[in-house]
Amino acid sequence: MSTTYIETWTGTDLSQVGPIYPMVGTEFILWVIGIVFVLAFFVMQSRIEKDEMEADENAAKSPERLKRVFDEEAAE
Repeated sequence: MSTTYIETWTGTDLSQVGPIYPMVGTEFILWVIGIVFVLAFFVMQSRIEKDEMEADENAAKSPERLKRVFDEEAAE
């Protein structure tokens, strides 16, 4: 697969060639998409962690769990 019009690199002035990688010109679009994905990941992760923290707090406040903890403390 050829991405440029160059048949041989011998003696080629690379300053005159320009970019030789595929999808030239899509860098900014890909950067924006990457930033959007990172921000979406952070938002989703913070929501998941918040839900887990609330579930743990609610479980820790349950009367059965508190009674068991106090009974274990009293036994020691």
